[in-house]
Parts: sequence; structure tokens; C-alpha cells
Amino acid sequence: MTSQASSTSTDEHPMMGPGRGRLEGKVAVITGANSGIGRAAARLFAREGAKIVCVDMADVVAPRIDALIRSEGGEAVFFQADVTSSESCQGMVALALERFGGLDILLNNAGKTARGRVDVLSEEDWKGLLDVNLTSVFLGSKAVLPHMMAQGKGSIINTASTYGILATNDNAAYCSSKAGVILLTRSMAIDYGPMGIRVNCVCPGVTATPLLLGNIARRGVPIEEIAKKNRCLQRAAMPEEIAYGMLFLASDEASFVTGHALALDGGQTIQA
Repeated sequence: MTSQASSTSTDEHPMMGPGRGRLEGKVAVITGANSGIGRAAARLFAREGAKIVCVDMADVVAPRIDALIRSEGGEAVFFQADVTSSESCQGMVALALERFGGLDILLNNAGKTARGRVDVLSEEDWKGLLDVNLTSVFLGSKAVLPHMMAQGKGSIINTASTYGILATNDNAAYCSSKAGVILLTRSMAIDYGPMGIRVNCVCPGVTATPLLLGNIARRGVPIEEIAKKNRCLQRAAMPEEIAYGMLFLASDEASFVTGHALALDGGQTIQA
């Protein structure tokens, strides 16, 4: 899982400079926060002034993301949870309200992969992947929406994928789940926009997360080979590059942006 996997991000990435306070005074819940894109986003949001509830199934990465954020002068708490559980999603919202007194941003980032065509995928793999990649977005949003509706504002950001826009081989469940995230995002944007709640998603291309690097290492495929299929920038993204797109959508700079699927893909989706 992007999220619920144990491995570190590039914690000393040069993009992670001093923040400008773009999220000052805001509270964010981020799922899949201890690894990969979620880890980079949690750290960046904290540097920009947000107080963070870091949600993940795994807490084995050292330093754990909440400790890393606090070591950099930010405010964060860790909530170990399975985001496919309604009770867990209610719990992460309750913790944000109890500890930090509010909730302005939800980043539904938890995810996993399960490669395979329809004829070889097991029902268990299909259901398990959709639960983590799509149902968790529904459950997380369902838990946070009553609070956002009551306050008349909020920003929900969902992690989709370029493979929710473009299909690829041997990835039936993943492509289906991420396409579902995009359409759920748009449906929610229509339903909750009149209530002051913005709902957007990001569609990362090939990104050098611990999850991806582990998966391709097991397949014996160099990341450079995958990245060069993108004929534009011809490289993989770093998690921090995706996090900056998430920051824009979370911030007031995106106050007129909703229902948008932001491709952060180095040009992948413009290619024939």
C-alpha cells in the first residue's frame, strides 16, 4: 500500500524548504501518512502551518512521521488504523477534533496494488484492493463531511492515478479503483460544492515511492525503464513533487477549484 506500507520517503529531499504558511491555522487528516506520497504530504502540510493527524496501518518506519514533524517544529499526532473500517475513520475525525479543535482538510491517500487480469485475479484480491483504494475514500469522506457541512467549508483531496485515466495491462482492479476515485471525487464536488466544500483528486504518474520500488524490484524491472515510457520528462516523480500538487488543492490558493483531477504525471497523459 502507498500508505499502509513500511518504508521511508526521501526525508531530506531538497524541495522541502521552509514553509510559507499556506495552511496556517488549519487541521489536516492524512491517511497513508507514514510512507511514500502520504509521508511527503504530511511533512509538507506541517511545514506550511497545518496541524496533522497522521493515519496509517503501519508505524514501523523510523522516524515515524508524527515524530519527524515534531522534530521539525510542527504539530502532529499518529493514529494507527485500518481505513477500510468505518469505526477507524470516525476515530481519526474524532481525534482531530479532540486534539486540535477542528478539521479543515482530509487527504484520502491510503492505497494498495494487486496486479492481474480479470481471469487470474481472485475475488479476495479484487475486493481487498477496492476496499483500500475506493471504499476508504467513501468512508473517510463520510466521517468528515458532517463536520465540514456544519462549518460550511472544507477541502477533501483524494489520491487517484494516471491509471484511472489511462488503462494499462495486468492491472484490472487498480485501474478500476482509481477510475472510481476520480468519478467519486466529481460526484462529491457537485453534491457538496453548494455547502462550501471543495473535493478534488490528484492523479500521480510513476512515482518513486517505497511501494513502487519494492514492487518493480520483485519483478526485476528497473524504474528507469518504466519512467522512460513517459516521452516527456522521462523520469519518475519524487513523492515530494506530488505533495506540492496536493498542497495547492488543500490551500486557499485553490479556492475556486473543485471536481478537478490534477494530473501530476510528467506529461504521461498527453501522449497518444
